[in-house]
Amino acid sequence: MEIENLIKLGLSKTEAKIYLTLLKNQKSSAALLSEETGYYKANVYQALERLIGKGIISYIIRDKKRIYSIQRPESLIEYIEGKKADLEVQETLAIKLTKEVEKGKKTLEFKESAEVFQGIVGIKQIYSEIIREKLDYLVFGSPQISEEIIPDWYWQNLHQKQIEGKIKARMIFHKSLKHWEKLMPKEIVKLKFHDQKFEPLTETTIYGNKVALTVWTEKPTVTIINNKHVADSYRQVFEIMWKQAKS
Repeated sequence: MEIENLIKLGLSKTEAKIYLTLLKNQKSSAALLSEETGYYKANVYQALERLIGKGIISYIIRDKKRIYSIQRPESLIEYIEGKKADLEVQETLAIKLTKEVEKGKKTLEFKESAEVFQGIVGIKQIYSEIIREKLDYLVFGSPQISEEIIPDWYWQNLHQKQIEGKIKARMIFHKSLKHWEKLMPKEIVKLKFHDQKFEPLTETTIYGNKVALTVWTEKPTVTIINNKHVADSYRQVFEIMWKQAKS
């Protein structure tokens, strides 16, 4: 297998080299991958999380260490199918956004801004504002890796504040996260699930006039867009997804 072919599929050079190394070794730790590829360990970890998000590698815990391996060969096809689905959603959203932005330019003056945060401070920024302003919100995306980045006690505390503030939420996750139903307070949070063959690495949160895009890597990146027209457009996309998702 040539590295150039993997790059043509959409993998970065780092991801492709790590994938080929895993293919050769069958199983490997991040430390060994760093040694064999010559990449810094931090870069290896980031690339591994991206490959997990793309659904083409996985890991097991052995002696408190992650041991990585490639998924079945068909996962490469499923990855491409996932990219097609993403493009379809993005195309639909782009059309809606274009119409909304044009309409906004002609009829309204509006204030817009965008902020970018590194680490969990950005995630806490989202929910601090939601609780402070008592804003109902919508969420879709969230991968399993998010469970490892922010501890359960944070979410439990957040949900208690939601109950106190009567703040409602609707969320759409991959079916692999169905166990989250037991963790959510049913009186304020409604959950639905989709069974697509891929689990997105990006989580989208819509609240007030804002849209927050969280990329769940080892050190999350959060982009918060403050724009009523963008938020309203994302709400329309969410409603389409909500109708298609399953309880």
